[in-house]
Amino acid sequence: MDALATPPTDSPAEERTLLQGVSWEDYEQILEDNAEASGRRLTYDSGNLEIMTASIAHEQPNRTLSDLVVTILVEWDIDFLPAGSNTFRRRDLAKGFEPDSSFYIENVEAVRGKKKLDLRFDPPPDLVIEVEVTHSLVPKLPILAAVGVREIWHWENEAVRILCLEGAGYREARRSSVLAPLRPGELSSFLEQRVTMTGPAWIRAVRAWAQAHAR
Repeated sequence: MDALATPPTDSPAEERTLLQGVSWEDYEQILEDNAEASGRRLTYDSGNLEIMTASIAHEQPNRTLSDLVVTILVEWDIDFLPAGSNTFRRRDLAKGFEPDSSFYIENVEAVRGKKKLDLRFDPPPDLVIEVEVTHSLVPKLPILAAVGVREIWHWENEAVRILCLEGAGYREARRSSVLAPLRPGELSSFLEQRVTMTGPAWIRAVRAWAQAHAR
């Protein structure tokens, strides 16, 4: 297993370290060793392992988007299961990831009550939130596509893209397929509003949007 020095970045908001030549067994041991480490995300793809440590600049958009999802789902009375940054992995594909946030919505019944998920048999999350303050050293999108994640909200450079799975990859979409009719511009707008609004006022604004677009 070869370690590469963390490359210089433009922002101290994320620290990324790349390890190469990591066996699956080593990956699982590193997961176990980091089980109690908060704020770390491990991404594995065919022997390459990225360890990312996030700061508040990373977590703010992540938490805001996650709160947005929960508020809308509650307002629409849609059942869901937040899976957070749970470790999802498939040994047969030599791939593993820890999203910033994730949700089961359409597939909530398939995983309800389960203490451990096996992506060979269980569905992946319906929605994953990914925040990139600095560029990933192990690209996540091919991993998420390989395991079948339906939709990604990808935050970068103060804007959100909605990516929907199509074939073996993702296409940029004009609206969410999981929380239609929500659009990328509205996601970015809610993020901007959260900077200047109080928490309660922001929640009320999200609820008002959800009520106006009730299914």
